[in-house]
Amino acid sequence: MAKIPLYLSLSFAVFSSFGSASELKGVRPHASRTEYSVTCFTEDIGVGATLVSPEQVRRLFGAEIDQNYVVVEVGFYSKNHGTFDVHHADFALRTRPSRMLVKPASPREIMAALSRPLEALIEKTLPEVSTAQAIAGYLFFPNTEHASLFELDYRGHGAWLTLPLK
Repeated sequence: MAKIPLYLSLSFAVFSSFGSASELKGVRPHASRTEYSVTCFTEDIGVGATLVSPEQVRRLFGAEIDQNYVVVEVGFYSKNHGTFDVHHADFALRTRPSRMLVKPASPREIMAALSRPLEALIEKTLPEVSTAQAIAGYLFFPNTEHASLFELDYRGHGAWLTLPLK
């Protein structure tokens, strides 16, 4: 019987541990959407967002994430206790002044590019779910341009919201 190298076994274990996006846990949402740096809302949902500082990114996820990604904490709140869907594909980060749009990287893409497994990234990514509960987590946008001003676009649940981040 052929032996499987240890690094392949570990890689398989890490990737299989987040086989579906619904297994992502996220982070505890703030008590109110107003506790985020910027908040936008529709009749049904409120979306809050905060650009995570480089120091906090290094502390939470390490230098490799800080060097390669812009991290945004996002919180969703149902205003009428109705169900809403959360999808990473509904988000884009626009850099200013170039206006270049960047979609968030999936945990699978990020893990494949890292030099070591990073369980915190898997646990804290914004879950992709259908829920009526408040939910929060991080989105990771590839750092294609070193800018200090960003806008987070959200196009979901029948809305198009732009949240200015700095």
